Amino acid sequence: MVSLRNPKSKFRNELTFPTMQQKLDFLKESFKNLRATGSFTPSSPILCRRIAEKIDPERAQVVVELGPGDGAITRYILDRLRPEARLVIFEINEAFVQRLRQDFEDPRLYIIHDSAEQMEVHFKTLGIQQVDYFVSGIPFVMLPETLTLSITRLCRTWLRQGGRFVQFHYSPLLVNLYRRVFGNAKLDFVAWNVPPAIIIVCRKMT
Repeated sequence: MVSLRNPKSKFRNELTFPTMQQKLDFLKESFKNLRATGSFTPSSPILCRRIAEKIDPERAQVVVELGPGDGAITRYILDRLRPEARLVIFEINEAFVQRLRQDFEDPRLYIIHDSAEQMEVHFKTLGIQQVDYFVSGIPFVMLPETLTLSITRLCRTWLRQGGRFVQFHYSPLLVNLYRRVFGNAKLDFVAWNVPPAIIIVCRKMT
């Protein structure tokens, strides 16, 4: 299901720390399905900002976020993008989808309540031919390797040449898998996040 929000972003230039209620809501959903959220706490502003800084606004016409959760990173991405850009997000948790639709009003944002495995179907519906950036918070370390490979290979297929896949984790276990799929991977450590995080950036070379 696709939802196009409008008319303006409520969170633009409001880059603040999560409230206690937001933390409690995230914790509740995490306990329900840790395999889907991968964490008990929302991403810190420091981590969100570092991830968003990987996006070059001049090259970002179509950005796709996988597994945005409660939208902690989403608002930083929107603040980074130009007015004509599009941000398409895939989220499978219904509670998070409802939260996203409630919190964000932005004509650049498309909220899709579906698995990232189905991205091809939705891209065709939206008329998307290629993606400039994928930003993923999917906890692949907790998923079967076959599913991880399937989704990351789809991302590589849809990336434009020179486009980037940006993934954050709390463990370096899958770095070699990303290198197998993309042929390269650069690591950026965010020590001040709780827990410390790793941002992995892969570029589509050919």
